Amino acid sequence: MAAGDAAKSWFTLARVVDYTGTVLFFGGAAFLAFLWPAGANERRPARLLLAAWLLGLLGTVAGLLLEAAWIGQVAPADVDLAVVLPVLDIPFGRAWVARGLLWVLAGVVLADLLRRGERAVTSLPWRVGAGAVAFGVLRTSGMTGHAPDLGWWAQVAVLVHLAAICLWVGGLALLLLGVLPRRDLATLAEVVPRYSKLALGSVSALVVAGGVLAWRLNGLTLDTDYARILAIKLGLFGVLLAAGLVSKRWVDRRLATATSAAPFARSVALETVLAIAVIGAAGFLVTASPGR
Repeated sequence: MAAGDAAKSWFTLARVVDYTGTVLFFGGAAFLAFLWPAGANERRPARLLLAAWLLGLLGTVAGLLLEAAWIGQVAPADVDLAVVLPVLDIPFGRAWVARGLLWVLAGVVLADLLRRGERAVTSLPWRVGAGAVAFGVLRTSGMTGHAPDLGWWAQVAVLVHLAAICLWVGGLALLLLGVLPRRDLATLAEVVPRYSKLALGSVSALVVAGGVLAWRLNGLTLDTDYARILAIKLGLFGVLLAAGLVSKRWVDRRLATATSAAPFARSVALETVLAIAVIGAAGFLVTASPGR
């Protein structure tokens, strides 16, 4: 494998790690702030957000270094300042640096959450600060993919697309790893209907923004690697939606009278696995060349 190909492969992995951290961190933080503030006092949600923050920061740093290696056509192990500095003079490089600094600020947001718990996530200053950092991180995502080539409207579509998947999938992960392990049906009855409404709105926004981006980026060309990866992503997304409908049906019909949340937990676990696969496909799309 050529040095540039190796760098591209590792760069793709870094994007997947970065996206995963972004989705889990900001989606999980929004879940705690607006749907389950009391969860900010518990260890499981805090651990999930800490792990997500580490993934986002490490993915961003690795993304900068590996994109420099890819552009310079050198092996990842050979990256040094001489390879990285030229990349800092181009928009992609500056976006990566800004993203890294924003993840440092996200660490400040997380530290306050870990220290003050529910008092933090229910305070207006924390929400404003977290929202500003989230906007910055999601905005820089649109500056490190294909969207810059298509103008401001594509930047808006990417921002909506990423925000929607954060709210949906990040909330789903916190529901699975934070709420369900408590085996508290009263908490489920309080939180899940709220999340269901949020997920419905997020999916609607995701479909519209994703559809516009896919059509404009790919130009309806179906014989490219980009199109094939996109088809896989859409197929996984369809299965994910079906699993979500199963969960919603259980919530609508059984939650009020259920004595166990095991069926719901299995469905949510399946949704989370599928969502991670969709994020993986998104990482591959970023490094694939769109058809025109």
